[in-house]
Amino acid sequence: MNLISSISLRKLSILFTLIFVGCFGLIFTYCGSNDSIAKQDTGFFLNLNDTVNYVGMETCKGCHSDKHSTFVHTGMGLSFDATSKLKSKGNFNQNKPIFDPNRNLYYYPYWQNNSLYISEYRLNGKDTSYCRKEKISYIIGSGQHTNSHFWKDGDFLYQAPLTYYTQKGKWDLPPGFENNNTSFHRKIDVECMACHNAMPTVNEQSVNLFDKIPLGIDCERCHGPGELHVNQKRNGILVDVRKQADRSIVNPKRLPYSLQIDICQRCHLQGNNVLKPNKKFTDFRPGMKLSDVFEVYMPKYENKDYFVMAGHADRFQQSQCFIKSNKGKTEIYNPNLNLTCINCHNPHVSVKETKIQIFNKVCVDCHQADSKRSGLKNCKLASSQQINPKGCVGCHMPASGSEDIPHVLVHDHKIQRPKKLGDLEQSKGKLLGLYAVNNPNPDNKTLVKAYISYFEKFNPDALFLNKAQSIIEKTEIDVEDKIHLAYVKGDFNQVNSLSKDLSNKNLDAWTNYRVAKACDKTNKLNDAINWYKLAFEKMPLNLDFGAEYANALIRNNEVNKAKEILQKLNKIAKKHELIILNLAVCFFKENNLNESKKNLLSVLSLNPDNELANLYLAEMYIKVSENDLAKKHLENVMRIRKIPTKNWKSEVERMMREIEIPN
Repeated sequence: MNLISSISLRKLSILFTLIFVGCFGLIFTYCGSNDSIAKQDTGFFLNLNDTVNYVGMETCKGCHSDKHSTFVHTGMGLSFDATSKLKSKGNFNQNKPIFDPNRNLYYYPYWQNNSLYISEYRLNGKDTSYCRKEKISYIIGSGQHTNSHFWKDGDFLYQAPLTYYTQKGKWDLPPGFENNNTSFHRKIDVECMACHNAMPTVNEQSVNLFDKIPLGIDCERCHGPGELHVNQKRNGILVDVRKQADRSIVNPKRLPYSLQIDICQRCHLQGNNVLKPNKKFTDFRPGMKLSDVFEVYMPKYENKDYFVMAGHADRFQQSQCFIKSNKGKTEIYNPNLNLTCINCHNPHVSVKETKIQIFNKVCVDCHQADSKRSGLKNCKLASSQQINPKGCVGCHMPASGSEDIPHVLVHDHKIQRPKKLGDLEQSKGKLLGLYAVNNPNPDNKTLVKAYISYFEKFNPDALFLNKAQSIIEKTEIDVEDKIHLAYVKGDFNQVNSLSKDLSNKNLDAWTNYRVAKACDKTNKLNDAINWYKLAFEKMPLNLDFGAEYANALIRNNEVNKAKEILQKLNKIAKKHELIILNLAVCFFKENNLNESKKNLLSVLSLNPDNELANLYLAEMYIKVSENDLAKKHLENVMRIRKIPTKNWKSEVERMMREIEIPN
């Protein structure tokens, strides 16, 4: 009986194995056919599941060393790294300090042994009246266009106010700093990091505190997390990819075009990124539909040839070459698509190492000299005589300055008939609004968020708020967005009205913060404290939230409670200006003038233009009859406020009445 049972079990086992192998083979045969791939959706590749983890490029290198050896020299492979002389493309020989006339500050980069520093200083005649130096932890940018620089306050990440522009071989302020120089205070958040690097891990209780910072864009940014793929190969599960797709890892070439381009425009599409509800920037994985995670909004102008540096994907899809080559449904897999990004760009090989003939061939293969529809017969390239040393690209995708990045030339990826350079640099024309590049039919809720955030982050033109308001009047919008709009409009009474019955609602941290500020601005200090507390409890590592919550507590004479919060934050971030200033005020109110002075001077070592620090020091010096020192700090305030006056004593009396912590 036992023998019979054993034989039966063996037969069943063999039969099961045969059935499984047969089905396994059928599955992969089916998935390998063009017809089946045409039916792909975002579940075709199995590593899209959020339970599959990232393994890192070193693991991929074990089997794909040939791809790795060339990829690390591409712009993506060189996108981000720890600071080193090898990583830096900057010219440090005979470089002159960079001067910002708007803030009367100089900047200078230098190496001290193997550490890179950037100094910020101010001159008073020939004397240095202020100097701050920060050690650079990371260099961002491949060096093909730029190197920018990040520094750390504890584990909080910030951008330094100096960039090297490789094409022009010059140092200058970073993009955006020319009109709004935030010194060393620009926070680096996950939106920025997730585009310029491999997949980071951000502490979600903060804005700019990272638990993990990879070093450079890696394989998994285009192929998705590799854990499943690696485990299958280690277990001997192999797939002949010449015949069928390996579903354990995304191969972008086997995706429908609409999903393939989403991988590229995840980063090569600069704009205002608006997250969908309950989504994070790190949620996107290759093979997903990008608009399911976030939509990218760009301004629409009368001049359609306006473009920004990282607008490659948008511009490319406006090309007649793309439109006429890719007829049919781009959301369905088609192995015969004639023109996609990877026709010209091998992601594993640097553009610098790609010969011009390879780019030319893509054009010539379609535009044959004997073709009736081709204009190539009128081009000297037809007889192998290059009319432009840069080939087809030189005439049809000319390089010019982008709208948003100074000192940089970038190829416009909208393939067009040759134009004069002046035509490419014409004015943008009238601003018309925003459009979602990766979604032709955005919903009104997302569009409202786009208009409000574009106003906040990029362009404070009233048109954007008016557009948002007109949508809100016609559509039922979440109260959080109504509060956000009223807040950026400065209508704090409206914010108070909208939040009147929301005290028990589970609002996000930023909505709590906006309501707190509105209460503060309308002299409702107790209400403001309650809302600040809610915001801080949701994001206890948001340094700004903590500092402003403590600020409100100080004004409510809860100095001990405020000081406890501030001292905890000061242990993890030593150079946060508002935290140190509020600590100084706590000590000032306790009449501990030595500690207050120490902290106030620390604030001025970070920012000599902090009015409150100068005013408190002036008052402190007057208390101890050191009027000359008081005069010095009040003159600083007069300089900051651009008040010309010689009668400093009367100015002292007037300014002393202003010494208080602002709302």
